[in-house]
Amino acid sequence: MEARELTSEELLRLFSVLAHDLKSPIFSIDGFTELLLSDYADKLDADGQDFLRRVRQSAQQMKLVLDEMSRVLKLLSRPAAPHPTPLREIVEEVLLKANYLIDEGGVHVGVPSELPTVNADPEKLREAISALVSNALFFNDRAKGERTIAIESSSDAGTTRICVRDNGIGLDPRYVDQIFDPGLKLDKSRGGGPGYGLYLARRVAEEHGGSISVESSPGEGSTFCIVLPRM
Repeated sequence: MEARELTSEELLRLFSVLAHDLKSPIFSIDGFTELLLSDYADKLDADGQDFLRRVRQSAQQMKLVLDEMSRVLKLLSRPAAPHPTPLREIVEEVLLKANYLIDEGGVHVGVPSELPTVNADPEKLREAISALVSNALFFNDRAKGERTIAIESSSDAGTTRICVRDNGIGLDPRYVDQIFDPGLKLDKSRGGGPGYGLYLARRVAEEHGGSISVESSPGEGSTFCIVLPRM
C-alpha cells in the first residue's frame, strides 16, 4: 500500500501534541531549578548557582521556542485572507513591537511619509515584515547610534515592492540562495531564535502570489524586498 503524505492539519496536530508533552518536563525543570536557587542557594557555590541559572534559562528558552513555533505553524496553515490593507498601519505595528530593540541599539529608522494600500492578509504580512525588521536589528554590529533601517516602498503597473534596508553585517554571496531555507543559521555564535523568520517571510510572499529577494554585501548591509501583486 502506497504511503499517504500527512496533511498540514495532521502535521499541526502532531506538533501540538508534541509541544504539549514537552512542556510538562520543561515546566518541571524550570520549577525545580527555581526551588534549588531560592531554597538551597547557601549550599551551592558560585559555579553551582551559575550552572542552575543556565539550566533554567535553557528551559525557559525551550518553552518560548515551542510557543512561537506553535503560533507560526497555525499562521502558515491558515489560508490567506487578503483585503485592502494600509501598509503604514502594518509598519507602525511592527516598529512598535520592536521599539525596545530599536531604542537599545540607538537605531535610526526611516519610514516614507506615504505608503500604499496593499491587497494582503494583515496578520501574515505583519509577521513577514516583522521578520525582516528583526533580521535587520539582529545582524548589525555597528556602534550604538550608527545603525540604520529604512522601510521603502515603490509600485509599478502590476506590483508593489516593500523593502527593508539596513547597514548591518551583510551576507556572504555564497549563502544568498539559502538564506530563506527553514532553520538556517549562518552565525550560530549569535544564538537567537530557531531560524525560521526569513522562511516565514518567503512563504507569506509566495502565498500572496508574490516573491521575496535580497541584495547584500559583507560589511555593507542588506536589502530584503517583498513584491506583491497590486490590487
